This record gives sequence, structure tokens and C-alpha cells, in this order.
Amino acid sequence: MRANRPRSVAEVLNSGAIERLARDAGRRRTLATDIRALLPNDEAAHLVSADFDDAGYLVLGMDSAAWAARVRCANPELAGHRLKVRVVPRGG
Repeated sequence: MRANRPRSVAEVLNSGAIERLARDAGRRRTLATDIRALLPNDEAAHLVSADFDDAGYLVLGMDSAAWAARVRCANPELAGHRLKVRVVPRGG
């Protein structure tokens, strides 16, 4: 029987589920950055998250209901996407 050898932190972080989570988080950060570039500065500052759901909708997380409504109604730059806007408190 082979004993499990100790693995470095780098090996653990770059393998399996943790690697997939890190890659997915990076993709979401990049998407949020791209979406912020399309929004006016005041709205961009309130964007918490961005991702696509399984049905292909662009799902934006805004930090308040007021900013969510504003983004939902006033952004022709996003008109080419099927859009959902959610309220997602910062840090949540």
C-alpha cells in the first residue's frame, strides 16, 4: 500500500475542484470588468457580480434595488443580451 505523500499548497490549489473554482472566479471577474466598461461610471461602481446562467441570460448583481432598476431600464449597451438584474449586497 502506497502512503500519501505530503503535497504543497500550490499542488492543492492547482488541482481538482479548487482549480475549477479559481478558473470560474477569474472568468466572472473578467466578465464583470467588461460589463463595467459598458456602463456609465456611477452604475459601474455599483456592479457586484456578472455571470451567465444556464439559460444564457446575462445575470448582473447590483448592490441595491435602485441601481438594479436603473441598470435594467437604462442601458442600451446591454440590449443585445437577455438580461436579469439581481440585488446582491456587497460581500454577500
